[in-house]
Amino acid sequence: MAAKRTVYHVAPSGERASAAGVKWQVEGREGRRLLHEPHKTQKDALESARRHAREHTPAQVVVHARDGHVRTAYTYGDAPVTAPDERGRRAGERGGLY
Repeated sequence: MAAKRTVYHVAPSGERASAAGVKWQVEGREGRRLLHEPHKTQKDALESARRHAREHTPAQVVVHARDGHVRTAYTYGDAPVTAPDERGRRAGERGGLY
């Protein structure tokens, strides 16, 4: 059985943190340790999340936009079993985006 993948989220901070100058955060769980790192820019947060993911493979970095939707994701270590095709469906799955 494959090791469980660690997922790091790069997401905008809440209103209280934004007022203090913190605009982005990295959240994840490394084993039993909960990770929560504040950053001033999305670039800094993404670099930090990628560094953590490389240190704790298999891992995934999920990047959220300011409105909260997922912009992109990066996988480190083993790849997902099946990747979605151009219509957003997995092998053998009906439906999709169209």
